[in-house]
Amino acid sequence: MVKTYKLLAYLVVIIFLASCGSADEEEINLLLDKRVRSFQLKDPEMYSECIHEDYRVTSGEKVVDKHELVSRFKDQVSTIDTVSFGESERYIYINGTDARVMMLSSIDVKIDSYSMTYKAREVINLSKVLGKWRITKESMLNLLSGTMILDN
Repeated sequence: MVKTYKLLAYLVVIIFLASCGSADEEEINLLLDKRVRSFQLKDPEMYSECIHEDYRVTSGEKVVDKHELVSRFKDQVSTIDTVSFGESERYIYINGTDARVMMLSSIDVKIDSYSMTYKAREVINLSKVLGKWRITKESMLNLLSGTMILDN
C-alpha cells in the first residue's frame, strides 16, 4: 500500500514537471512570435515589451541597455519598407528560470526597390521573472546587413 502511494506521488511529480516544461516552452514561443511581429509591424513598443528591464550586453566598449536596444531597433526598422520572417526553426533549452533559444530564420527585407532574403542564426537568452519570460540577451540581428545602407 505504501509503495502504491509513493509510486502515485512520483508519477504526479513527473507529470507536473513535464507539464511545466511544455507550458514554459509555449510561453517562450509566444514571446518569440511577438518579437517577430514587432519587426514585421515595425513596432518599437511591442518589441520593448519582449525585453527584460535589466537587459545589459557589452558591444565593443559600449554597454547596450534596454533603452539603447529599442533605439537601435527603431533606427533599423524606420529605414525598411517591409520585413517578413519565414518559418523559423527554434531549439529551446530551459533550465529553471533561465532559457536559451537557438533560432534559424529566413528573413525577407525590402527597401525601396531593393529586396533581399537571408538566413539568420540567432541565440537568445531569456529569464522568467514574476512569472513572465523576457529576453535578457539576443544576437544583434541587423536587418540592414548585406544592403547598401551602412550597418549601425
